[in-house]
Amino acid sequence: MTKLQGLTAYLQERRLVEPEQLDSFTEQVKLALIWKPDVDGMHLGDMHYRAVIVLERFADHPARLMALVGSWLENQDANRDRHELPAPEFLVEPVDNDLFDVEITLEFVEPQYLAEDVAGEIQAFGKTWAFVPFDLWVAERGEVATDGRP
Repeated sequence: MTKLQGLTAYLQERRLVEPEQLDSFTEQVKLALIWKPDVDGMHLGDMHYRAVIVLERFADHPARLMALVGSWLENQDANRDRHELPAPEFLVEPVDNDLFDVEITLEFVEPQYLAEDVAGEIQAFGKTWAFVPFDLWVAERGEVATDGRP
């Protein structure tokens, strides 16, 4: 649930509320099994989950909060459209004239990978695997060389 951790840290760094007034958690976690060999191991599946971030006694401009969430998603979760994830939802409840409790609900998809490991605890397809979290880097361009020449 690294995306939720990343967004939570990003919002905390913006000091929108005091640290004890910001909380985040997950709901409805599902795993869609894929079992597809990949360059760095086995793509076990995709974890789908609902993330909730709560800001208590928020006094800043709501559009700033929406812009911050939107920009983080654009920069850190740019493939949302590929998974057809819905837009974030903002539930705003007034506490008094200048303060609001805000609940942000988002959905995330995170791939889960296994690496072949003789000491691993996961057995599948006649091999032993270990869960190893890693970021999947996808090349956007490259060159093909033959005989050591580009």
